[in-house]
Amino acid sequence: MFIWGFRLFDHPWGGFLTGLAVLSLLCVITGDFTSHLARRLNRKVYGKYRDEMVRQHNLSVEALKHSDKDAYKAVNRQAHEAFGKYFFSQAGAFTLSIWPLPFAMAWLDIRFGGIPITLPFAVPGVGDSVFYPFFFFPIYIALRISYGKIMRRFPFYRRILDWSKHGNETQMVPFMDLLKPSTGVAPGNPEEDGRPSGGPEDTPRK
Repeated sequence: MFIWGFRLFDHPWGGFLTGLAVLSLLCVITGDFTSHLARRLNRKVYGKYRDEMVRQHNLSVEALKHSDKDAYKAVNRQAHEAFGKYFFSQAGAFTLSIWPLPFAMAWLDIRFGGIPITLPFAVPGVGDSVFYPFFFFPIYIALRISYGKIMRRFPFYRRILDWSKHGNETQMVPFMDLLKPSTGVAPGNPEEDGRPSGGPEDTPRK
């Protein structure tokens, strides 16, 4: 079922590297589908954790803005608890995206385990002989990163992302906003309602 990728090319190196790439891609696609399915099925729980985390964080920023130390400590503690729940829920969803990896390695170990692979040249600190993980992990990581960037360009994949999205559209208020000067307009300012001062409206009628 998996060996066909290693037989696409007659050249040993071409067949071996292509087979690893095909197997890695299968792992990435299967894991990605599983992860999105889990996010969809648990979107209410994930959304609840995410919205609570954002709400508590924004309240803590608001407390800092008003220099309310006691309120900040109380809200920030709840924000940390909400962050912990959301973080570990997403860690679980991420784990589902890599579950095929150990099974692929188990199959590779059956086929190539304990077999040294002679390199065309010596690598400093490694030598001229390695085992299959030396190639498999870099290929898997590179394909995983490339897959995420490339797939987001396709409309159907963006629909999948929307399908598995959770939580509302409220975003976290960055702490850097506390350093921005206030842009409020003082009462009685002629620019309060958007009209420039000194306009025709402000000229006394004779």
